[in-house]
Order: sequence, then C-alpha cells, then structure tokens
Amino acid sequence: MTRITRRRLLAGVAAASLPVALPAEAAGLDDVSIVRMLIDAHKAAVGRWDDLAVVWPDEESVALWEKLSAEKDDAAAAVCFYRPTTIEGVHAKAEYIFGCEDFVDQEANDDWTRAELVSGFLPPVMGT
Repeated sequence: MTRITRRRLLAGVAAASLPVALPAEAAGLDDVSIVRMLIDAHKAAVGRWDDLAVVWPDEESVALWEKLSAEKDDAAAAVCFYRPTTIEGVHAKAEYIFGCEDFVDQEANDDWTRAELVSGFLPPVMGT
C-alpha cells in the first residue's frame, strides 16, 4: 500500500490544478447540481460500458468498446477533478467517490492515486 506523503499529495494537487471542462448544461447550475450531474453522467457511462456485449475480435466491437471506455474515463475524470465549491458539494462527491469501485478499488485498477482523489477536494494551487 502506498503511503500518502506531503510530497505525493502536493504533486497530485499540482497535477489536478487545471480546471475541469464542464458540459454546457452546467452553466447556471449550483455546485451540488453540478456534482450530481457529473455523477449521473459517470453512472450512465459505466452502465453503457457494462452493458456492452462484445464478441471478440470483431473490429466494430473493439471500436465500440474503446469509445465507451473513453467516455467512461472522461466522465470519471470530470468527477475526480471537479472541485466542489460548497460543503454540500464536497459531501455529495465524497459519498459517491468513496462508494464507487472505479475510484477506490486500488487493487482492481490503477486509474487514480489517492493523492489525485484527495486533490479534487482541495482549492486550486495558487498561481495556476
């Protein structure tokens, strides 16, 4: 198990200091609604990916799997790196992330470091 050190945490914060591109539908929404919208988008992407019945090595199936995988990864990145601006947004995001194996099952995947997950709850690094 990798320990979270100050250096790793700060490196994760620096890596995640870029703003997340939000969908156009987020315009005018409050923070909690944005968090819920991102969560719903991730759940939908995971559902489409899970429902895919692939007969390998059909090229069309491989292309669809790659497309759905990219959608799922993009939706997960939006959830991970969006920084809620309210305590309610933090709670909604934390409840979802820490109950979703895409984020917390570190032995099943290596998509997210703990530092990256934590950095999505911290304010941006000053000067970025």
